Amino acid sequence: MTDTAATLLHGAWNVRDVGGLRADDGGTTRPGVLLRSSELTRLTDAGRAGLDRLGVRDVFDFRGRPEVERFGSDRTPPTVRVHAVPFVDAVVVEPDTGPAPAESTAAPAESAAAPAESDSAPHEPDRRVTDARGYLLDTYRAFPTRPGARVAVGSVLRTIAAGEGTVLVHCAAGKDRAGWTVATVLRAAGVTDSDILADYLRSNDAVSALRDHVLSHGVPPEHIADDLLGVREEYLRAGLDAVDAAHGSFDNYLDWLGADADLLAALRRTLIAQRPV
Repeated sequence: MTDTAATLLHGAWNVRDVGGLRADDGGTTRPGVLLRSSELTRLTDAGRAGLDRLGVRDVFDFRGRPEVERFGSDRTPPTVRVHAVPFVDAVVVEPDTGPAPAESTAAPAESAAAPAESDSAPHEPDRRVTDARGYLLDTYRAFPTRPGARVAVGSVLRTIAAGEGTVLVHCAAGKDRAGWTVATVLRAAGVTDSDILADYLRSNDAVSALRDHVLSHGVPPEHIADDLLGVREEYLRAGLDAVDAAHGSFDNYLDWLGADADLLAALRRTLIAQRPV
């Protein structure tokens, strides 16, 4: 299924199905439930048809409004519901699904080291960034407390748990915001830490495609920082450490996202195929 998704979504890159990953209870993630990719702004007609062939019903776009204004909206067929849930926006309302959940007055404060709100994707060159590695570490440390990310990740959890069709999540490059979201979903479903990390690190296979994408927008090669193009285990670990620091535990983080015991049970039923007895 992973290869099928990558083949069918012409015009996107860093595409994969997260099916086939091992769960702690001996099951595996079902193919055809959760896909991840880069932005879908350059999908060809064949790529748009590919979304239908893959059964995609919901697409979650984590890009901010300035990114969408600069690079365009997703090219999806009318059968697909697109949810614009920017990680950096504190209040998000999706016209087709109703208002976003209210923010708790007891929500943890954002990290003082968190990067400022930005018009750019994490991988984009920025003259203010002198330490690309440190910048991405701080970006991941901010994910567990950003109000927009809370809405985005919580919405994805609820939609997958509902089991109404294949869900695809993406940001710009499909590696940082999408990477954090997928890692959170997989951990919530009980996937092994080693397989979560392996899936996350597969985004490094798409560095060349991301570089070509950045160059196609007129960015000089010397302005492209290699540390911004790929992913590292330490980036994901920084986010997980921030979860513990801000929320006390991953379970508390899930509760903050609005994922109660019933939702998590439904998520696992939808995403995890149990090994035959």
